[in-house]
Amino acid sequence: MSIDPKGPIKTLIVDDTAFMRKALAEILSGRNGIEVVGVARHGREALEIAESLDPDVITLDVDMPVMDGLTTIKHLMVRKPRPVVMVSGLADHGNVTLEALRLGAVDFFPKPSGTISLDMHESARKFARVVARASRINPGAIQRARLSPRQNIGPIEKRWPSGVLVLIAQEGACANFIRLIFNIDPSLPISIVAIQRGAPGVLASFCNELNKIVPWEITMGNGTNLWASTCFLAETDRGLRITGAGKGPAIETGDGTDAYRLFLPEVTGLFGRRCMIAIMGGADTAAMEGVSRITNSGVRVLALSPDTCVYGRLPQTAIETGMAEAVYSESDLWREIDAFGRGLDSGR
Repeated sequence: MSIDPKGPIKTLIVDDTAFMRKALAEILSGRNGIEVVGVARHGREALEIAESLDPDVITLDVDMPVMDGLTTIKHLMVRKPRPVVMVSGLADHGNVTLEALRLGAVDFFPKPSGTISLDMHESARKFARVVARASRINPGAIQRARLSPRQNIGPIEKRWPSGVLVLIAQEGACANFIRLIFNIDPSLPISIVAIQRGAPGVLASFCNELNKIVPWEITMGNGTNLWASTCFLAETDRGLRITGAGKGPAIETGDGTDAYRLFLPEVTGLFGRRCMIAIMGGADTAAMEGVSRITNSGVRVLALSPDTCVYGRLPQTAIETGMAEAVYSESDLWREIDAFGRGLDSGR
């Protein structure tokens, strides 16, 4: 069951600088139904205040004295899982981004560099939307992605894919995506295109760090060929196209407002039933326009049960409209993907 505040969205701001606490409080107060109920200077103080005020959302800095943000989120998720939005100047530090998201943070918002500038008005609106959206999550679905050391599987020869898996893994689905990319066999003859929402710098640093520890090759480069054993990480809010001309399928990114409307019909047109789509979560239903355009293509569309998603609105809509088959657990989804890939290998 998702959080559904009956009144204002009670928010706790955690940052070690008085200026930033004041600035963030001014940005949030009164916007999108948000009420700043408290501030804390470090993680230990935040844990104490959270116990007494029970905020709906916590915004959390990373680099703080006494108790840093990553340690704080570990304690918060053990005591009572709740929406945590990381707000940090370390957004371009891949190890910090990956660690925060795998521990259960539902979003990561880049902090302004030192001051709130005049061009912060749009960022302020985006930040308020992120916090308001975070208040609507399903806390029971927050799970830490436990990472084991990367196994040395040796070099995998690059080859064109026999099929492609499109993952719609929007807000709150980073941990789901991390677990999936750890558990799917990289020797399957498929490419993966994972579409996620996030600030460009955050996604890029997340991509770079994830690339060090998973057996798949993760990339975001424009014009990247879709090789088997490669996962292309795409931004929800940017245009996304696929071409099959020339030397093989390739991904192109560019200006645009969504990654679904043109891309999903193109990829299913190119691969046909050798394409599978999996919806792993999302706070809005913008992707449904693209999904609706492929309903007669014969392509399987799977959606994780909304109860297992941090943001369940998108998969719930896909299932209720009959556009997707419900999959009741992550392990079930992994098995479906494995069977899909091995079926391509055997020619079924």
